[in-house]
Amino acid sequence: MPVPPPSSEAYQTTEAMVLDQIRHFPSGSSDGPDGLKPQHVLEMITTKNTGPELLSAITGLVNILLARKCPTEIRPVLFVGTRFALQKKTGGLRPIAIGYYWCRLASKCANKYASDKAAAYRMVGVLEQR
Repeated sequence: MPVPPPSSEAYQTTEAMVLDQIRHFPSGSSDGPDGLKPQHVLEMITTKNTGPELLSAITGLVNILLARKCPTEIRPVLFVGTRFALQKKTGGLRPIAIGYYWCRLASKCANKYASDKAAAYRMVGVLEQR
């Protein structure tokens, strides 16, 4: 991933976006190397007493990841995944990497933001052609 120029600001997400993306993990999504499944996080953030505070903390973590300001001490743990290969029916191997939930969540937030922006540009192009 190219490093953004110093003058650009990283996209920062909101609690509403994080909640939306947590809810959009497909039912039955598998866990990462730490055993944490998306369903676990969804259940924790929807509890009445501690859910809102946890959602706020998760949003803070996602924003740290999006700003590329993750402490160097935890990068080797957080940004690594379990790797293995599956045999293809047609022969050969398919490499698979299973990453941590937090990176998947940050990616989902960034992708949603980018796809919404791209959709807006496409809509402007369609309207200009009329």
